[in-house]
Amino acid sequence: MRKAGDITEPLLNIAGIEDLLAAPGSEILQQLLITYLPHQRWFGAKSKIIKAVEVLDSAQFSGLDGALVLVQITYDDNSTSTYQLPLAITTGEDAARLRVSDPAGIVATLITPAGAAILHDAVAREPIRQAILQLIETNGELRTGIGTLQGRRSSAFAAIRGADPLPGRVGSAEQSNTSILYGARLIMKLFRRLQSGENPDTEIGRFLTESAQFARIAPFLGDITLRSRSGESTTIAMLQGLVENEGDGWQWTLDELSRFYDSVATLPSPRDVGASPAFPAEKDSLATGPIREHAGLYLDAAALLGRRTAEMHLALATPTENPAFIAEPFTTSDLTADASRIDTQLALSLEALERGMSRLTGVGVEHAALVLGRRNDLFSRARAIASAAPADFGQRIRIHGDYHLGQVLRSRGDYTILDFEGEPARTLAARRAKQSPLKDVAGMLRSFSYGAYAALNAFAEGRPEEAKNLELWAGLWQNAVSTEFLRAYGIAIDATNPHLIPQPPQAQLLLHAYLLEKALYELLYELDNRQTWVRIPLAGIVTLLQ
Repeated sequence: MRKAGDITEPLLNIAGIEDLLAAPGSEILQQLLITYLPHQRWFGAKSKIIKAVEVLDSAQFSGLDGALVLVQITYDDNSTSTYQLPLAITTGEDAARLRVSDPAGIVATLITPAGAAILHDAVAREPIRQAILQLIETNGELRTGIGTLQGRRSSAFAAIRGADPLPGRVGSAEQSNTSILYGARLIMKLFRRLQSGENPDTEIGRFLTESAQFARIAPFLGDITLRSRSGESTTIAMLQGLVENEGDGWQWTLDELSRFYDSVATLPSPRDVGASPAFPAEKDSLATGPIREHAGLYLDAAALLGRRTAEMHLALATPTENPAFIAEPFTTSDLTADASRIDTQLALSLEALERGMSRLTGVGVEHAALVLGRRNDLFSRARAIASAAPADFGQRIRIHGDYHLGQVLRSRGDYTILDFEGEPARTLAARRAKQSPLKDVAGMLRSFSYGAYAALNAFAEGRPEEAKNLELWAGLWQNAVSTEFLRAYGIAIDATNPHLIPQPPQAQLLLHAYLLEKALYELLYELDNRQTWVRIPLAGIVTLLQ
């Protein structure tokens, strides 16, 4: 096996995929991947320098010259992560087409007994896409070096899959994972970065589909798990039903806000922007007058989303014998852990704000100074929940964990909730931990805030003079929409399981703590990535201080 030195692209002389998965071929593959990985959209450590890549395990698809490969990546700081790489060798006209359609997916050029070929991301080949689906459809198995890849279909699979052929295609939306769509019925999510244990998206999807029978998600249809000889298991793929939709809630919100701002741009500013959402939520809607006239459709949609969110949490609290989903009461240690986590986030965010203060302008400077000046007050608020009586704080259940408008689809005037994987940067144990449902509520309320000001920023680019009149309208929209969401959420919870969330004032105390944590996380992100958006989380923190 050799690598040519007279061309820019690596040229390897091999017989098949098996030559690349055993020494000395694996050594060359590992070197190639150091250059290949940082250019892939699903690779999550682009800011780090890869020091080494090691092939850990693989499973070959019989007769397809392809394999699912697991690699361990070591970075320059000696941290590591494990990734899944479907790899295949393709020749002839198919290789020529892939050079045009997916050049970023090509790892190397090869010389094989069948002629010139390429080594590339295997999901670009239809026979391999079908082989991955067949693993689930047949409850099939593939041997690996250290164990077995095991496919498993759910009880809902047959009815949704049907009998027709389902050609596959690679989706374009995901960043941290890769989606394969089969016809208009199925969607397969290949998890790229892997952690030992069952992925929360798979675990929660199975529970909501088969145990709670919750209809407002993409139905769970199956998964593929790597089971090692030592008994360790790792989820590598999940199959769901494909939901017809009109796009995600984030884009729909921006579109509705664009229409809202256009309709009120020439009106006088509202005298009253309303109050921030709070428990106890009013039983009757308070969204009347101009806000109802100009944003009535979205107010109703926010109330519906509040109800669907409550129904999701009630479904996750379904009585069960499964210990991973049994609802549990809060303890003092739970509240202390929450307070400690928020305290740490606060310290990191305020340090970053001090460093980035000189780069801020306008109202951002005023808000930053206020936030830094109220440092002690913020720490006091973050720690307040640690000294409260845990019996008053409702139950801990499995939650969505990364809940925002981009995680819901608009579908026939309703919502479908997606992506229960949790925040990808957190450990698997942290993403599987039981938490208060109000953490999801806080995430959605912050998403409404982001929508209001992201749309206002976009409006200001084209009509800057009129946009000056819209700050108060943005505040009114955010408060009215958030209140409608919280009102409908509270009504639905109270009607079925009033003990799931705290009663006032504990509910408000906990909600404020989670809103602060989320806004602080956003502040840190925006300081590092988008200076012009720093004012959005700062405004949220200032509101909590009022």
